[in-house]
Amino acid sequence: MGEYPEDCEQVTETYRLQAKKKIAALWESIGFQSFRRGVWLLDTALRQPEELMQARRAELRALGTAFQLPPSA
Repeated sequence: MGEYPEDCEQVTETYRLQAKKKIAALWESIGFQSFRRGVWLLDTALRQPEELMQARRAELRALGTAFQLPPSA
């Protein structure tokens, strides 16, 4: 799944469900917990979310760096 299609008519329910699953996985990876009916909660008293967010940022930086490298021949 790449960028969101410019034409909203192209967006299928399957596409939306995939996007929701990916967003949920990201939120869970930084400490959010599913509550109910689409509501997500984050316990701000815990230090864990900050550490998890730093780890995700490091992964994103590494991915960005790898993307900018020229393809190996």
